[in-house]
Amino acid sequence: MDDAVKILDLEIEQRVVDGKAFYYVDLGRIRYITRIWINSLYFIDLKNKLGEYNETIGILKNAKIEKTLKGNYVIKKGTNNIFFILVLCGYRGSSHIKVVSEYVNLIRFDYYHSENGKLGISEGVVIETSQDNVKIEWQRDGRLYGEPDKGVSVIKVDASVESVDNIDIEELKEIES
Repeated sequence: MDDAVKILDLEIEQRVVDGKAFYYVDLGRIRYITRIWINSLYFIDLKNKLGEYNETIGILKNAKIEKTLKGNYVIKKGTNNIFFILVLCGYRGSSHIKVVSEYVNLIRFDYYHSENGKLGISEGVVIETSQDNVKIEWQRDGRLYGEPDKGVSVIKVDASVESVDNIDIEELKEIES
């Protein structure tokens, strides 16, 4: 598994208001947070099926993302797969993700490695797709200590990641033809 591309290990939080439980995940870090709510019916279904998932629940099956009128994101029961992916930047660098596969919804978020991002800002994505895998092209900079600065990765629904480093989609097309 490539060290640059990570499937996020989600920590589901709970907030109780007037005796009613609301579930969510916070993406990002420090004060730069993107919050995605989880519908309670989907959460109960997820909790019952947790044994079927790997240790990482950064890939959700039979789900969909809806945007509310006020702009909040909610994960509900559906027929698609949702991938939570982060590409780590180098020290004091940044990263960028280009989603090559077809998708239904795409949410981008930043992961700050320090309070103001001086130690680096990594880019993450939440991808809703009807497919069992997602192909991304990624780039990163900063101090990488010999690690690759670009590549193409395929993230599968079984939480495996296949990567080709130091190459981009155009080069892959030339190799294939």
